[in-house]
Amino acid sequence: MTKPPRTGSLLLASAIVTSSFGLAGCATASQGPLSPLAPESSAVDEPELPTLLYIGSSTVANFLREAEPIYGRARFALDTIPESVGGEIAIQERHVELAGIATHPSPQTLDLGVQATLVGTDTLAVVVNVKNPVTRLTLAQLKGIFTGAIRNWKEVGGPDLSIQPFIVGKESATHRVFRSLVLGGADYMSCEVVRPDQNLPMTIEAEPGGIGMISHSFLCSGGEVRVLAVEGESPLPSNVRYPIARPLYLLWWPGNPTVTDFIAWASTEAAAKVRARCFGPPRTIRTP
Repeated sequence: MTKPPRTGSLLLASAIVTSSFGLAGCATASQGPLSPLAPESSAVDEPELPTLLYIGSSTVANFLREAEPIYGRARFALDTIPESVGGEIAIQERHVELAGIATHPSPQTLDLGVQATLVGTDTLAVVVNVKNPVTRLTLAQLKGIFTGAIRNWKEVGGPDLSIQPFIVGKESATHRVFRSLVLGGADYMSCEVVRPDQNLPMTIEAEPGGIGMISHSFLCSGGEVRVLAVEGESPLPSNVRYPIARPLYLLWWPGNPTVTDFIAWASTEAAAKVRARCFGPPRTIRTP
């Protein structure tokens, strides 16, 4: 069902939005450029940068990937397969130097002495096939679609076409946050699971009746989809009125100077510019 990644255009309501925003997930981490004036042998003498192992949210990893060449004092080894759930477990068990979660840290994690730094705000975009004329849905309609109460697009002003909802895996905070904020804790019904998260737009592109949720930072990961307004609001991370948003945290243990230095850098103006390419600025968000 999925296609190989390619650069695609995005549609918000009826307008075409290209993928040239510089959103996270489009860039590759730098491998550490050498000075063009230095002799080739100097590469041997240069000290290697420390490497910080990261496990967790693929959305938070986008920030680290973009930040690495700008920060320049460490490299990041990123493992996003376990997503937020695996990242929180990994930091609890001291298997990594950094973990990322796209939800609030659990009290159990904080009680262990793990530090939590709020690095940004993410929105969960709702996307449909580009040929679907529907441009907006309400929270009530979304709940009906993802719980199986609404099964045909004609019930929400669209064509006479069966709805096929797609969701990301349970290991992703997107799965849990959307279920909490949109479904009110009700179970997903008649939904197909897509892994990893960034494959969801491509899956929707291949399914005429498809609908799914995805972190705004992955809208440039490939696939041509229509991005819906929810309750009449755009999912841009800067839009504080958009109803489906979640906090993004870095989790870390005190005592590692390299980690401490990066966490301090994450609050600088340089980091804010990187963050703006990935997601919105940190703000207080209450999630159940």
